[in-house]
Amino acid sequence: MSRSALPSRRRLGGARRLAGAGAALAMAALATAAPVEAAQAGPTVSGSVPGERLAPARYASAPNTEPPPLPQVRDGCVGESPAVAVSPPWPVRRTAPQAVWSLTRGEGVLVAIVDTGVSAAASGLSGAVRRGADVVRQGPADQDCVGRGTALAGVVAARPVTGSGFVGVAPAAQVLPVRIVDGQGRLGPGALAAGIRAATEAGAGVILLGVGTAEPDAALRAAVAAAVKRDIVLVASVSDTKPSSTGQSAAPWYPASDDNVLAVGGVGPDGAPTETSPPEAGVDLLAPSTGAVSVAPRGNGHYSVGGPAVAAAYVAGAAALVRAYHPELNQAEVRHRLELTAEHPLGGEPQPGVGYGTLDLYEAVAALETGEERFPAGGSGMITLPEPPPADPAKAVAAAVAAGMVATAAAAYVSAQIVRRGRRRRWRP
Repeated sequence: MSRSALPSRRRLGGARRLAGAGAALAMAALATAAPVEAAQAGPTVSGSVPGERLAPARYASAPNTEPPPLPQVRDGCVGESPAVAVSPPWPVRRTAPQAVWSLTRGEGVLVAIVDTGVSAAASGLSGAVRRGADVVRQGPADQDCVGRGTALAGVVAARPVTGSGFVGVAPAAQVLPVRIVDGQGRLGPGALAAGIRAATEAGAGVILLGVGTAEPDAALRAAVAAAVKRDIVLVASVSDTKPSSTGQSAAPWYPASDDNVLAVGGVGPDGAPTETSPPEAGVDLLAPSTGAVSVAPRGNGHYSVGGPAVAAAYVAGAAALVRAYHPELNQAEVRHRLELTAEHPLGGEPQPGVGYGTLDLYEAVAALETGEERFPAGGSGMITLPEPPPADPAKAVAAAVAAGMVATAAAAYVSAQIVRRGRRRRWRP
């Protein structure tokens, strides 16, 4: 499907349900108290790199406390959170991943998080994080000084933890961290392409990209094409850059705008998109992006997060579940299944900025059939039904006689019953 314009003559097929239910690269911001520097000013990602000293937690993790925003540290690294999310946050209630865990939890699927690394010390990700790769400084990527990659990985695959209401979408999936930022938190030219190549070579089944650029080069396009050829599902965040003061939309991000990449925007509890994306952005799906929490890089606490990168993480988790439960589907079929089973916008057709609608996690995994119908080339209109054939007079007379005989017999039977019962009670007819 061309991303320059959404189809105007496509009707989305329904799902048969189971019984009962600038040239600089930028990173989509996780909503925090302070805006993420990279999303506004170019390539910088707030925070330092693994190996530097941790900012000590001031409080012990405490239940029944609202998780604070993910900190934007300037000195040291993000430490433990002082709060545990006891109740399920809205995105978890909205997607309800537990409803499909009797079918699959994402076993056997490797999800690459191409971002700031993923901390293997996060309690909700214990045993889930591989060593991964740092494509800038070399070495592993299983530490995360910034906390952003860990938060995205938690949305995808955090395991249930006693006392916490937060869980990931696919808690049996494995996480492959790929760090693409340098020692100052900068995302340099070529890093995104190198990260995608590293995830491809490591055998990822799903790649999550909360990053993008308005001016992709040949190397980045080639890396995306190579991943698609390897049958990898690529899920990317759309840009969260606000329209200018004149109302002009920001340039669409790549790889999200690629036809073979699932482009994801955010949706709030009111059902409205959280970003204003132009048609060229190629939004395919919406997913929860506000009111979210995820795991801290260390300890058992949580931080509140948000933005289209979080929405993309929910869809990446859904893709992992679909890949695990429907291993016969290739990457294009997985993407299309997620689209066709979504909660479609009014009118049932894809719309700019909304795409196919909001992720329906249960249907994406459990729907028995998905289908797609197309209108005739000449457009839609009233359908003229053929005239019924003329009735046979002889058959009509016979039917009327038969009906009359049945009615007479029924009346006679009722009368006889009334008389018989009346005589028993000594009534007179």
